[in-house]
Amino acid sequence: MSQFPGAGPIPPLPSPTDIALSCEDDTLAQALVRENQSLRDQIAHHTQLMQLLTHQLATPLTTLSGSVHLLAEPELDTEQQHEFLTMVQQQIRRLQELLNDLVALQDLETGKLDTQPVSFCLKQLVLETMQDFAPYPAKYHFATEIPDIWGDRWQVSQVLTNLFSNAIKYSPDGHYIEIGATLAQPGWVEVWVKDHGLGIPAADQPHLFQRFYRVKHRDRQHITGTGLGLSLCKLLVENQGGQLSFESTHGQGSRFYFTLPTVDHADR
Repeated sequence: MSQFPGAGPIPPLPSPTDIALSCEDDTLAQALVRENQSLRDQIAHHTQLMQLLTHQLATPLTTLSGSVHLLAEPELDTEQQHEFLTMVQQQIRRLQELLNDLVALQDLETGKLDTQPVSFCLKQLVLETMQDFAPYPAKYHFATEIPDIWGDRWQVSQVLTNLFSNAIKYSPDGHYIEIGATLAQPGWVEVWVKDHGLGIPAADQPHLFQRFYRVKHRDRQHITGTGLGLSLCKLLVENQGGQLSFESTHGQGSRFYFTLPTVDHADR
């Protein structure tokens, strides 16, 4: 074999088999790296979720503990006992709301939530859902003819309940809310809920659908919530095939809107 001056023998070229094995090793290594990164991301996500959940549980549990302890004081009069019992009931409802939202989110993500699409009248569902908030003032803006919706009636009612509740909660002056629906495009209806309340600061808007995210501003520091409602609404709307979005101006109010397929669209 020929040699260059001062150099050793030229190594043999790798065979096609060696090249194929090397490529397979590289592909396997890349797959392992991706799998490892995916596992790291999942662990980080669950760690963050547990930290947020712990934070959400801490406040109501601390309040419950303090209230129950004070209720045992013999010198409390009837009015004071009633006050602490009211606080206990509020915190129990908050924990129940948190648990219900967590279970619903988990069921949605794992596919355990049974979706049963049916044909239903949207206007009737809106009016039925709003009855739970009576006598809070509301104005309705329904298009003249709205086709029947094709979706899970209960899941859509949960979206409406969350949006109505938020609109009322963030309207501390008791200003009326507005609810409407119109045919956005063939096969799709847009439903919207508008309030004239606190609105959402621009810096918080990109994070609004993140789990446990709550706007921290002095104008709403006494308003409680789990921070799960909107992320749950988003998943429920997407479960119907639609999209949820919003527009808001801080200090002027918010408008949340989402799309739902009509029966005609489902038949295509």
